[in-house]
Amino acid sequence: MTPRRKSRPGGQLPALLLPWLTSLLLLGYILTSWVAQRFSSCEQRVQAVRDRLVEVHSQQRTIDPSVIEELYNALSATRLQRIADQYQEAYASASPFPHIAIDGIFPDRILQQVVQENPESLVDGSSGCIKSAQSCFHESVQNGKSAIEDEELMGLYTRILFGALKSSNFIAFLERLSGITSLIPDPHYRGSGLHFTSSPHGKLDVHADFNRYKPYQLDRRVNAFIFLNPDWPDDYGGHLELWSSDMRSCGQRILPVLGRFVVFSSTDFSYHGHPAPLTAPAGRARRSMALYYYTNGRPATECLEGDCLGQHSTLFQTPVGCETCQEQTCRAYDEEFRPEWVDLK
Repeated sequence: MTPRRKSRPGGQLPALLLPWLTSLLLLGYILTSWVAQRFSSCEQRVQAVRDRLVEVHSQQRTIDPSVIEELYNALSATRLQRIADQYQEAYASASPFPHIAIDGIFPDRILQQVVQENPESLVDGSSGCIKSAQSCFHESVQNGKSAIEDEELMGLYTRILFGALKSSNFIAFLERLSGITSLIPDPHYRGSGLHFTSSPHGKLDVHADFNRYKPYQLDRRVNAFIFLNPDWPDDYGGHLELWSSDMRSCGQRILPVLGRFVVFSSTDFSYHGHPAPLTAPAGRARRSMALYYYTNGRPATECLEGDCLGQHSTLFQTPVGCETCQEQTCRAYDEEFRPEWVDLK
């Protein structure tokens, strides 16, 4: 007799493959949805950039030369040197690290033009982001923060003011004020540019900044900000807080009102931020111009464990012994003393 061939149980192989096929189909659906979402998001940003470019070019038709002349007269070498000489001692002795806040350096007309070029309406109400921004953060340590780092998306007055911050006169001023020589301004707005933080609930936790500009092998030494917030009362929040290196005391709390210029020495221990969520009405945004300055080399005392060659990104911190700057256990600033100096001459 011919032996009978054993048959495989019908349907057993498909039954074993069914869970795998189901998983593959589900994974395919997820990937397809993700790609579609990303593509849609990219399309939306491309359109937003196009819209912003049209808006920027339309703004450039109405430039007033007298506004530019007034700016450069205000930033003359003579005036800036006088301001630096007047405030360099206050800068060096400031607590918790060298800094100063000065009102009145920049003419009101250029500031008003920059504000008009960068209205709060650029922030999308549903996302809390600028649609054309290169980056927008919704994280536990920073929320509702957008940045414009592309000059093509900046209005002409904005670009002119940034150009003034990179000028020889202004760099000499910062060197004289801070005592840090051979400063080099960032040519590409890495992490700087125009900053928007949407309200309500936008914030940026206390931190020390990234320390190295890798393509150029430069060390970050000075941070400078111009605030762009008209009609910004104290109860809107957004105060720039400066904290001690042990995070036990909040040494300064600065309201970000229009035209206020803040500059401080940047180290691995210059902890700062605006960690209290904004309480301004919906539709308002905390706006600023930010620019960073670098040197080739720095003192080891400014670096974690004396290592100035190692590269790190943002170092977020948590207060010790309190939760907020205003709590009695951590408050080290004088509420009666206004931290801002005024120079209107």
